[in-house]
Amino acid sequence: MAIPFTFRQLSYFVAVAQQGSVSKAAEVLHVSQPSVSIAITQLEGLLEQPLFQRHRGQGVSLTPGGEALLKEARHILTLSHNLLARQRQDDSEVEGQLVLSCFRDIAPYYLPRLVSRFERRYPGIRVLMQEEDLVGVSRALEQGRAELALSYDLGLPQEIDAEVLDELLPHALLPTSHPRAGSPSLSLTELAAERLILQDLPLTREYFLSLFWHRGLKPDIVHTTASFELQRGLVAHGHGVALSCTRPAGDRSYDGTALACVPLADAVQPQRVVLAHSRRFPLSVPARLFLGLVAGQSGTASV
Repeated sequence: MAIPFTFRQLSYFVAVAQQGSVSKAAEVLHVSQPSVSIAITQLEGLLEQPLFQRHRGQGVSLTPGGEALLKEARHILTLSHNLLARQRQDDSEVEGQLVLSCFRDIAPYYLPRLVSRFERRYPGIRVLMQEEDLVGVSRALEQGRAELALSYDLGLPQEIDAEVLDELLPHALLPTSHPRAGSPSLSLTELAAERLILQDLPLTREYFLSLFWHRGLKPDIVHTTASFELQRGLVAHGHGVALSCTRPAGDRSYDGTALACVPLADAVQPQRVVLAHSRRFPLSVPARLFLGLVAGQSGTASV
């Protein structure tokens, strides 16, 4: 029996699923937007079911049938690409792309260095980076929209394997004018008495609040922010204090105002930075090469 669909249709479908947009997929694939739309329409006709829900002005999302197809389509395409890659004598000649999801707070500290090193060694592989909150990273792995994810080890799906790259202890952020800015350490009890600026992202919020809750403390939250840098800026300008695991070089906010970073006196578990992938999906050659490169740097990327 003839196979009713083509590899091109499957690859266009996977690209749209990964990008969440027909126009973005067309850009990544270097083809016209109508070409992608036609391929998706043809594939939906062949399978007699919608694969995407269209959201006006907000891209597309997978239907249940689309989610099921994505797993199979990625498996088929990965096997075919890996078959071709095995025919090459030199890994540096491998071509393709790798979709990498990353928790947005740590992306600036790890991805530029890791991706630059990877693309220098494997110039034929293009890395597509997707910045997400922690919940978004987990969904990208679960749904197969990303092969690999760089994230804190928080809320990840059960069916993942993870390579630990780093361990980061949380610390307090204070304005330099704060009387405790020069202290060798601060306790969570002391911080609970301060005006707290909390980063209000799923799982991030719960993690930092849990540090207080486990000690029977209720912090005074004066501001919530959706970004790490706004949080740091508000601290630098005296609006309150905060907690963070990441620490940019220079201890300054975006506008150049200095802030103080003080270790916690309490014994807390460090946050693990991991490179994760789902066992539900086979790894492509580019993903395996990236894992191999990064695994040799574990524990050397502290920020």
